[in-house]
Amino acid sequence: MKYGIIGALSEEIALVLEKMTVTATHKRLGTVFYEGEIGRHEVVLVCCGIGKVNAALAAHTVIAEYGARAVINIGIAGAMAKGLGTMDVVLSTEAAFHDQDAVMLKYYPNTEFFQADEQLLALAETACQSVSLHGKYIKGRVITGDVFVNDRATKEKLVERYQPACTEMEGAAIAHAAFSNETPFLIIRTMSDSADDNADEKYDHFIEDAARQSASIVLKMLELA
Repeated sequence: MKYGIIGALSEEIALVLEKMTVTATHKRLGTVFYEGEIGRHEVVLVCCGIGKVNAALAAHTVIAEYGARAVINIGIAGAMAKGLGTMDVVLSTEAAFHDQDAVMLKYYPNTEFFQADEQLLALAETACQSVSLHGKYIKGRVITGDVFVNDRATKEKLVERYQPACTEMEGAAIAHAAFSNETPFLIIRTMSDSADDNADEKYDHFIEDAARQSASIVLKMLELA
């Protein structure tokens, strides 16, 4: 199995890159794609950059050009679910865009929600139970948009409409690209903030630890797979 692992920030892929035996690097799309191995698995790793377009381009590339058979998006997010806080983990059951017009649902891919792969989700659950998390993990819906949610009013509107576990800026775009390429995907996010009025301050404080925790989960998945 060859896995595509995607993070939006350098902090999000740093631990994976540290543990990876890199056999080739490719500069393209404004970033670097790393090919190599982790344990007995082939891996293509990339820091895609922030936002939906960057994420979709990277996801399509790791699948169509580097032959990834499964795609895992790792990183940080803002907590949305009640009782979810910083350093807690969300494993995606599905992903959706929160900033698209309803008219888009009339056209391909004709769906609002992209379903995560059940086998990857089960493996991630086992991984979460096998590592020392600085918080709890839950399964839930991840919502994505080209906006950093950092005020309570916006958060409340999104919670009312989508009942999400967390919000971020890349996951659904990666899910969409995986869906279009008939490739299983999973999103793993550690909460760096609560997507409210204190989000900016918490984000700066927790970004590195939260990013490394998500990376540690995917590394354990590769060990168990």
